[in-house]
Amino acid sequence: MTNGQLGEYEQHLLGGMVDGKVEAVFRWGIIVDLGLSRVGLIDALYIDAGDNYQIGDRVSGYLDCFDEQKDKFILRPPSQIPLAERLRRATE
Repeated sequence: MTNGQLGEYEQHLLGGMVDGKVEAVFRWGIIVDLGLSRVGLIDALYIDAGDNYQIGDRVSGYLDCFDEQKDKFILRPPSQIPLAERLRRATE
């Protein structure tokens, strides 16, 4: 979801690939500096058991959306299927 909180440039980036640097690693997700007005979040649902994110790592991902409640961009690693698609497939 987007609103007036994002500039035109940031809205244009939504849905595309972006690069950033890991700022923090938590059980609930990875915080990524994107060089934008807000940081990005790779949700724990997109992190596999074998993934090993470290502070300072360069990462790429799809800028899926801007979460107004979290005040963060949501990033999805290129190898991951969007959550909505995962749920749809699970019900088939």
